[in-house]
Amino acid sequence: MANETKRQADFIDMLEHCRGSVLKVCLYYSKRNNENFQDLYQDILCALWENWPTFQGMSKANTWVTSIAIKVGALKYRTHKRMPIFVELNDEVCGDIADETAIPYHDILYDLIERLSSEDDRQMLYLYLDGKSHSEIAKAFGLTTVNVRQRIHRITKKLIKLNEQDL
Repeated sequence: MANETKRQADFIDMLEHCRGSVLKVCLYYSKRNNENFQDLYQDILCALWENWPTFQGMSKANTWVTSIAIKVGALKYRTHKRMPIFVELNDEVCGDIADETAIPYHDILYDLIERLSSEDDRQMLYLYLDGKSHSEIAKAFGLTTVNVRQRIHRITKKLIKLNEQDL
């Protein structure tokens, strides 16, 4: 019984530490739709709890959480491709992601990212924007650090071209 309580407490501590990453993944895959956002958040938490016994601490908890969150988000996105683009978020969620929305041109950037043709490119760029190091991204994708650096450079060039086309 005490072992189960410790497991639950450790899980809650991990969630509090990694909540921002989960929220960012939800924001990206829900296309900022409040109902889809909440559904995805719940799905991700369920997947995290389900997989919590398998976490061995071989990577940072935030890397592990982000990896699972992206997998759940991508799966849900593929099954529900037709989503509205924008619905107002509630005050609690807005407060939690206030630091993210302070970035100028945040919506333009995410719109450009959504236009990238490769899902891997979108996921890699998301991890990069979330502050993950090249080595953490390389580990998540099974690539070398140099390869990740080159791909991110190419992706940013694609984003610049997409933005220039819109001007």
